[in-house]
Amino acid sequence: MVAYGGWLTLTGSLPIATIMVLTLMTVTVVASNIKFRVLGDPLLFSDVVVARSFLQHPKFYLFSIPLTGRITLLAISIAAPVLLWIYSSAALLPHLAGAGILLLGGLLLWLCSPRTLAPTPDIERDVVLLGLPGSIIMYWRQWRVSADLPSPAPLRGSPAYDQIVIIQCESFADPARLNLPADIALPAMPGLKRAYEIASHQGPLSVSGFGAYTMRSEYGVIFGQEERDLGFRRYDPFLTAERERAHAIGNRLKTIGYDSTFIHPHDLRFYNRETLMPAMGFSRLVNPGPHIPTPDMPYFGDVALGQTLVDMMHQVTTPSLFYTVTMENHGPWPTGADRQTPLEHYLRHVQNSDQMLLDLIENMSARASRTLLIFFGDHRPSITGIVTPSPIRDVPYVAISFPLQDKAAPQTPTALTPAQLNHLIIEMSVRSSP
Repeated sequence: MVAYGGWLTLTGSLPIATIMVLTLMTVTVVASNIKFRVLGDPLLFSDVVVARSFLQHPKFYLFSIPLTGRITLLAISIAAPVLLWIYSSAALLPHLAGAGILLLGGLLLWLCSPRTLAPTPDIERDVVLLGLPGSIIMYWRQWRVSADLPSPAPLRGSPAYDQIVIIQCESFADPARLNLPADIALPAMPGLKRAYEIASHQGPLSVSGFGAYTMRSEYGVIFGQEERDLGFRRYDPFLTAERERAHAIGNRLKTIGYDSTFIHPHDLRFYNRETLMPAMGFSRLVNPGPHIPTPDMPYFGDVALGQTLVDMMHQVTTPSLFYTVTMENHGPWPTGADRQTPLEHYLRHVQNSDQMLLDLIENMSARASRTLLIFFGDHRPSITGIVTPSPIRDVPYVAISFPLQDKAAPQTPTALTPAQLNHLIIEMSVRSSP
């Protein structure tokens, strides 16, 4: 009723309003189905912000839309304005009727209680019970009235390390845990193997996203809040992150003497990082580059990013936190006649991430400074037909303290959530006052 009333108010034409509503609903459902196939989630109210990212970096999204879908969208974008221009009516009555339908539909929606229809987040249940538009609207209404988090207790103590290096590695996963086809030769991953041997803490990081939702993992590690405690904010916690800045690791560690730097070799407008990161306590934002994209290396390479980190570490003289978000493993991956071409491309780049990890371990092992290295993947890759959404979504994490202890034994893997990893980092970073 709302959509139909809105189009009728705009056009004054019953046939055009009907066509536009049917088109809008069809496009929404098809888009949701594509998203579900690639990422394992339907469309959510928070996906509205993707529209801006789509315009800034369309290649991140167009690859998932079939060619027929792209042609259809182009046809709709051309045909819709033409139809509206030609067939819109100047008669007043249809416009007034549309306004009445719009207001009535809005009133009925307002009378629907989101607390009754969607009391807790459960999108798989609610998209069935409420329908796709219903779940989007009710979740948005619940999100709007969600309460802010209470402030955390202040930290007490002094810096336990000279440097803390946190690396959030894009789409990094252990290929041996991706259930790849038997004829695929798995890379050796010497960096991850060495990290497991010397880590004080290591194991699977239980992330909720698959193939995307970097911000969920990033928020958990930076803010230390479990998704179950975020309510309807869990779907894109960065939308309200500025109101919860007291929880951010940069602000918390600043109170005991750490200076924080955020490093990301890509557009800092993504997830509004250029505004949010200073609010989270990062006094410097570093955007390494420039990088000239090539088919083989479309983004700034992880090995070069690791060297950038090493250079920055050598320049600081006060306790410092470096939070780095990598980019090399970001899709889309090139396609070819062989359906395994995207996987081969991914494996080649994930080995560069592994090499960065090994280089950092060797460099930090050779230095006398006290350093904490945290390395984790933000989510698994989504590779159509090969690596597809499933309930198993964990990625690796390691926490390594330098200088290394010669007699330290390999630790038993311990599963953590991103929020629990934040708690571990905070615990290790603070030396308690006597």
